[in-house]
Amino acid sequence: MKKTAINIETEKWKSIISGLRNKGWKLTAKYNGFNAGIDDDFLILRKGFKKIMFGWSNWLEGEIKCSDKLFRYLETEFETEFEYGKPSNLKPLVILTYRIQSFFD
Repeated sequence: MKKTAINIETEKWKSIISGLRNKGWKLTAKYNGFNAGIDDDFLILRKGFKKIMFGWSNWLEGEIKCSDKLFRYLETEFETEFEYGKPSNLKPLVILTYRIQSFFD
């Protein structure tokens, strides 16, 4: 089951992404709108059949959506504990919007 970690501090959120990319995770989708990284951000990292979605806004900080198994890995690898809850940046409609926008970049 996929759940969402919420309220992740921006610097921690970025360090997790950077750390995963350094460990061979591939960027397979990214929001590239004019406000990417300023107001909002969205990306997907994959490694084999594993997938992690990342969403961020300057109002609500970062969110991560993935499987329970991957969350256990992230918590151990990055020495952090996540708060889980209802997503704002990773709601299905928000994800769809980012995915559609990425086709036009």
